[in-house]
Amino acid sequence: MIVVRVIGLVLIIVALMALGSDALRSLEAGEVVIRSTSELWTLLNPGSHDAFMGWVQDGAPEGAVSPVATVMSYPAWAVIGVLGVVVAAIAALFDRKD
Repeated sequence: MIVVRVIGLVLIIVALMALGSDALRSLEAGEVVIRSTSELWTLLNPGSHDAFMGWVQDGAPEGAVSPVATVMSYPAWAVIGVLGVVVAAIAALFDRKD
């Protein structure tokens, strides 16, 4: 369970880094600039992003296309942060000693 907890904490740290990056970009631009999850993924690894989006549009179940596109348009720090909090909470629930 310690590995899952560490993964959750790493995701939370990455979300805070993405939030800090957006804050700096906003200060530089003089307006609010928020990087979407899709933009961040493309910045980090364009090949896997293109492969995933191709799979979503061609091979995924029909009901999954719209929700995935919606989540990919959300701010990266929010998506990664929520995922990190959920993973950390799950680890904490299973790690409790009653």
